[in-house]
Amino acid sequence: MVWNNRVAVLGDITGDIYYDVIQINHQAVPFLRVYMVINETRESREVKGLRIVFYGTDAELAEAYLKTGSRILVQGHLQMRKDRRNIIVVEVVSEHIFYIRSFDAERGSQRLNELRAAGRLPSGSEER
Repeated sequence: MVWNNRVAVLGDITGDIYYDVIQINHQAVPFLRVYMVINETRESREVKGLRIVFYGTDAELAEAYLKTGSRILVQGHLQMRKDRRNIIVVEVVSEHIFYIRSFDAERGSQRLNELRAAGRLPSGSEER
């Protein structure tokens, strides 16, 4: 976890929700990418298409809970890297997510229970 690079963003999911399982160090890791719209304030203009990424069980849970229009609060860190086309992308890597509104609670709860039953989450984990 990165302690000197912290960010928290609140916004609505827009566009496609991309879920895949990728290889990192020869291990299969669930991956989720969404884009977020952040409303403007007096000091700033609306931000469209802020890229948010999730890894591991967070990706699996977010994929079940989220849909276009969901409002979330994400805490994490900024990351800059090159994508497959060698283009530099800046993204927020989620470390914590809070589901605010318009999320699929039933589907998310079902996935949470599946992960617990598979031993991938502690049985005492609270639903987010």
